[in-house]
Amino acid sequence: MKENFEGKIKLSIVIPVYNVEDTIERAVESIFLNDFKNIEVLLIDDGSTDNSGLICDELSKKLDKVYCYHKDNGGLSSARNYGLKRISGELIAFLDSDDYFLPGCIDKVIDDFKNNNPEIVCFGLKKGKTEEDAIELISSRKIGSSNSEAVELLFKSKAIDFYAWNKVFKKEIFNNIEFPEGKLYEDMVPIYHAFKAAHTIDILDFAGIFYFQNGDSIVYQDFNPKQYDNIIQRKILLNDVKKDFPEFLNLAIARLVDGYLSTGFKIGNSKRDNLDRKKYYNTSKVEIKEILKKVKGNKEVSFAKRVALYLYLTNSGLYSVLYKKILRK
Repeated sequence: MKENFEGKIKLSIVIPVYNVEDTIERAVESIFLNDFKNIEVLLIDDGSTDNSGLICDELSKKLDKVYCYHKDNGGLSSARNYGLKRISGELIAFLDSDDYFLPGCIDKVIDDFKNNNPEIVCFGLKKGKTEEDAIELISSRKIGSSNSEAVELLFKSKAIDFYAWNKVFKKEIFNNIEFPEGKLYEDMVPIYHAFKAAHTIDILDFAGIFYFQNGDSIVYQDFNPKQYDNIIQRKILLNDVKKDFPEFLNLAIARLVDGYLSTGFKIGNSKRDNLDRKKYYNTSKVEIKEILKKVKGNKEVSFAKRVALYLYLTNSGLYSVLYKKILRK
């Protein structure tokens, strides 16, 4: 899978677009705040009902490296997969339309590909509502990580994590990988498989992207059954890790615990007349009873999280208080 990257490199950036008329221009403009210019930007309008599609058309007319595609609504994964089939670059990046690259990010990543020839490059991030109140997450620099070392960092480093958008990949990494369509929490399993497929992964020690996070707006959203994908995708991940990297099984179990805790909080705070609330609350309780058996002796699951799992089964009100005050960070 290795190849000589001393020659000319082209980077393809796939941006799914859906009803983001206020932010899409900023996202696209951030790409060109770099010296490296051999870039193509694929804007995938996923059936927007606002002016996003028109804005994408204007951007493609104004910027000769920007291409706009319109398709029926299929969700984030569908738009990414659509873009992956149309890229022409040797490298792939993904950008969500309400986020943006920080100045110089792409230059640093391209330099690393030229100098070290990895198959994946990861970088840190800033996240928040604005750059002024943002939290900066940066991992220690590590060049030439094996896939095993990097998979461990996926679990342990908040600066890396299972995001698609703070990484750049060689195109062939995605030859046999697609994002799961019709699912939420769609990054987790494909990014794991990308790391598994790579031989060398570089970790760079800078924040390269601003991740717009409006956490307060979703905390009290009424529960939707699709949010249970958070647990389903983590179960798939756990089963894959068990086969591929059994030494990280406890980390995968801990990640599944986090899914139950966050989804359980959403279920508990949904409206009482929500018809799905009782069904998924009962389902999650049955599953959490089984999870409690697996966390015994697992040092990756904190004492507070074990207590939270128990409270979810016995005192949902107290559980919500504990989660909001301590665990939701």
